[in-house]
Amino acid sequence: MADVFDLHCDTPLNIARGKFNHILPGKLLQDDYLGAVFAHFIAPKAKHPFVDAVKMLSLTLAYINKKKKIQIVTSHKKIDRNKLNILLGVEGGHIFDNTFKQFEAFYDIGVRVFTLTWNNSNKLAYSALEADKKGLTKKGRHFIRNMKDYDIIVDLSHASTRSVLDVCEVCDNQVIASHSCVRALNKSFHRNIADQAIRAIIAKNGLVGVNFSKYHLGGFSVTDHIDYLKDNFGIDGVAIGSDFDGINDPVIRKPSGLKNLEKELLKKGYTRTEVEKIFSGNFLRIFKKTEKL
Repeated sequence: MADVFDLHCDTPLNIARGKFNHILPGKLLQDDYLGAVFAHFIAPKAKHPFVDAVKMLSLTLAYINKKKKIQIVTSHKKIDRNKLNILLGVEGGHIFDNTFKQFEAFYDIGVRVFTLTWNNSNKLAYSALEADKKGLTKKGRHFIRNMKDYDIIVDLSHASTRSVLDVCEVCDNQVIASHSCVRALNKSFHRNIADQAIRAIIAKNGLVGVNFSKYHLGGFSVTDHIDYLKDNFGIDGVAIGSDFDGINDPVIRKPSGLKNLEKELLKKGYTRTEVEKIFSGNFLRIFKKTEKL
């Protein structure tokens, strides 16, 4: 099977709990995972979200450091094809929107993927579910401009359409929407990403990762959403962002299920090269570009 680099897994919360669900980190190599972004999410109503996120990151680091076949990577050069390569992410600007020093602290810990919003808006930007026509705040623009000096990826899943357009206008970093199904196929769910936003991300040489939630997919299949992205925006802008451990309704129930997804795509006429791009190649291209900053 093609190597998989999954752009969004909420596994850190399960690591902190010591109770696993969709993903068993020690088994991902057997499931042909080359790597994954482990997103650290703290609920917006938490009293001290930044502190809580630092604690969760410390638990993830401690867990991974004990595993011989799993490693944290902070650059493309450090990827080891004989190991599971974990990229650290934080999900939701409310975790780091008080001061840019919070962003810098996460970067120093090893975080390389910053998801600008969650379902809630924050001091930096508005979310798709709350205010799709409102975008970056003045503070958000300041943050985004300052991020250009760091080899990080800005993740725009959950962000409002206007926020995506604003970020793509002012951002010098690599941009992705890590786990966003297509809004055109499920128009009533604004958490999905609109064509206008996809177009802006693709124009920045970014990509969209399709998520496996039945609710997000909206009566369509994962392959339908992949087809839509490929047909309308090109194969180089498509990826996998399962949202494993963050959703409770996955149509692909566990990582081993991606073997069947590969078979479906090949049966539909996708080439092996195209499948490799979707499963990992497109993201690895973007990850490599961050080193040129």
